[in-house]
Amino acid sequence: MKINWFSPLPPAKTEIAKYTYKIVSLLQKNAEVTIWTSQDKWDSELNDIFSIRYYQPHQMSWYDINQADLNIYQLGNNHLFHGDIWQVSCKCPGLVILHDYKLQDFFYMLSADKKNYLRQVFQLYGEKALADGQKFLDGFISMATMADTYPMTPLALQGVIALMTHNQQSYQQLSEENKWITGYTPLPYLAENPEQIHRRPQQIPYQIIMFGFMGQNRCLNSIFKTLAMLPRREQFRLNIYGEMWDKNYIVRQIQELGLENIIKIHGFVSEEKLNHALSQANLAINLRYPSMGEASASQLHLWSYSLPSIVSQTEWYASLNPKAVAFVRPNHELEDLTHHLNQFLDHPQKFAQMGIEGKKILQENHQPERCAEAILHFATKVIKHRPSHTIHSMTQKIGNTLNNADLLPSVDLNRYSEIIDFLCSPIFSES
Repeated sequence: MKINWFSPLPPAKTEIAKYTYKIVSLLQKNAEVTIWTSQDKWDSELNDIFSIRYYQPHQMSWYDINQADLNIYQLGNNHLFHGDIWQVSCKCPGLVILHDYKLQDFFYMLSADKKNYLRQVFQLYGEKALADGQKFLDGFISMATMADTYPMTPLALQGVIALMTHNQQSYQQLSEENKWITGYTPLPYLAENPEQIHRRPQQIPYQIIMFGFMGQNRCLNSIFKTLAMLPRREQFRLNIYGEMWDKNYIVRQIQELGLENIIKIHGFVSEEKLNHALSQANLAINLRYPSMGEASASQLHLWSYSLPSIVSQTEWYASLNPKAVAFVRPNHELEDLTHHLNQFLDHPQKFAQMGIEGKKILQENHQPERCAEAILHFATKVIKHRPSHTIHSMTQKIGNTLNNADLLPSVDLNRYSEIIDFLCSPIFSES
């Protein structure tokens, strides 16, 4: 089997780059895989491990692309990493691995001309959505509300043959639409050695950790306010790792709440430093509200260190075993965070056991070998369906063109035959 795999690559600051490294390494044992990337640079040592091709959406080598049995596209919510991939997927249908379900922000950021963004919203959802889109542009509706109400997922999947997701809820929603062949497999954990159960000393002050990109959906304001109001806050230290959407604003919040001795911002650090911090931490906070429907690689990373975690009770996170995480209800952050932090101080061993349960789930359900096997099996199924998809796409294209051609009933069949032959010839030449 020959596969074209479209994805960002290390050192791109996205978990999907690491995902590609791990999964393609496994796929190569049973398939011939070419990785296509629009990055100008990637880690040079990757050239010794993979077959890598550079592309630009407006200058595609379609002959080379069509030598493969299937294109597999990695699609996430960051337009910088996935905008080019989406453009190619629209021109050459294949299998999309959908890492984020809600793609409102993706299309908003991808549209330099916001009139085009509004046009897309209108075409997908109608007049009310158009009005809400304008209110969003004017600052009266939040991105979170737009993403929840108008996820724009169908636009990302236009023309695809099939899709696979790592989120059971997204899989069920998309399956019910009955528009695509849909597949599911749990998100794989990407580290080399997740077997060891990490145990750390329970000593005051307890170390809380947060890491990853600190966007507005990470609920930092609620976390800071909870710590500020907590009578026993001196028994905690919060360490934040990763880039921030507005570092100056976040620093001001910390200062205004008098938390300079409680919270430390480390910024983006090496993987080695982050892993050391995880090994020393006692508790993790991994709030994501709103969630974009993603399965969380960060959560799997926390579990690999047997870390008890406080998570938002929404989307993929809401499906997690309550023995392995502590839930925070959306719009109840202050109340629930206060409860969990007090519970941790009163019963730290109970939370430590929670982290061990998470580690067991990681070992049982999130092995990368199973993910690679599932992708390969699903790809085989999709390849068998590809001729049917081509015929279906061809008939849709013919029907739409004839509907718009305003042909008179008296036009003879030879004319229709010429039109059909003209429309079909490029499709068959690509197969």
